[in-house]
Amino acid sequence: MNTLKYKGYVGSVAYSEPDKVFFGKLEGIDDLVNYEGESVKELTDAFHEAVDDYLIFCEEHGVKPEKSYTGAFNVRIAPDTHRDIANMAAEAGISINAFVKRALAEAVKHPWVEPGSLVQGYGAEEAEPAMVMESEGPRYGTQEELELTIPAKDVAFAKDLAKRMGWELHQK
Repeated sequence: MNTLKYKGYVGSVAYSEPDKVFFGKLEGIDDLVNYEGESVKELTDAFHEAVDDYLIFCEEHGVKPEKSYTGAFNVRIAPDTHRDIANMAAEAGISINAFVKRALAEAVKHPWVEPGSLVQGYGAEEAEPAMVMESEGPRYGTQEELELTIPAKDVAFAKDLAKRMGWELHQK
């Protein structure tokens, strides 16, 4: 989804072909605040004005300008994924809830960089530059073994990645 950002607020962006107008609404608030414009500049200006007006309205009426969140929400996932999460949580010695909380916290901490990537942005802050190595050894499509030492906190992630990639894991 396309969004605009201003003063910590996020606004949606959509286009109505019949009306020939861009429009959106302020996300993450309990109230409904809309804006529109016939160009990207007009839409952006209208979004900024909507945020400023909303903040003034909240201040004048003693209303807290953020949407309240309970900290609970339902997520529908495939039964196989549910089973995998339950197994991975059990292996880590934690509840499913704790596993999901940890996974979501990690996803927020390391935002995705490449939409559509399997491990989007995982560990992006610690990433090392890629190296291209020429060798006469095995090429793509051949089998070879690789020994890795994985920090305990990343074992579940590594197992999931290996499973998705069809790799065999042999633990020492």
